[in-house]
Amino acid sequence: MRYVGLIVLSLLALSYLLFSGEKEYRIGSSLKTNSYIEGLRIVHKKNGTDSWVISAKKADFTRDETVAKMSAVTVNAIKEGVVLNADSGTYNLTTRAVLLEDNIKIRIKDSVISAKSLSWDPSQETLTSPDRVRMDGKNFRIEGDGLVATQDQKVKLMKNVQATFF
Repeated sequence: MRYVGLIVLSLLALSYLLFSGEKEYRIGSSLKTNSYIEGLRIVHKKNGTDSWVISAKKADFTRDETVAKMSAVTVNAIKEGVVLNADSGTYNLTTRAVLLEDNIKIRIKDSVISAKSLSWDPSQETLTSPDRVRMDGKNFRIEGDGLVATQDQKVKLMKNVQATFF
């Protein structure tokens, strides 16, 4: 009788250890840490050739892994010859929308565009910024609040536009 009680007690202790360990495993897996990638590179192809490439020094992914928070971002629009640099940004893997922030510089031929934030909406193929945008060229400077640029290369500064030619 004593052995039966000892066996039952041992089984209870063993099952407690097994089940309590399983609960910790379940809790640990639900509190999953974010994943990240160093040297991220996203390539968008159109008709079999690279259309644009997003590169980032590091990308931290949200828990649901649908948004990448990037640092030291470079966007290269190959066909247009445009190179864009930003200190940080986010890329939505589901919608392919891009939001860039902090120290944005866009180099187009002999011009440089500076902005605080830019967002790309691929469904409407528009690039927008609610902030002050400045374009410096070889013999001119244009500034304005709010920017809307479309795929057909139409660019609009929305208000408080100033142009200086020299």
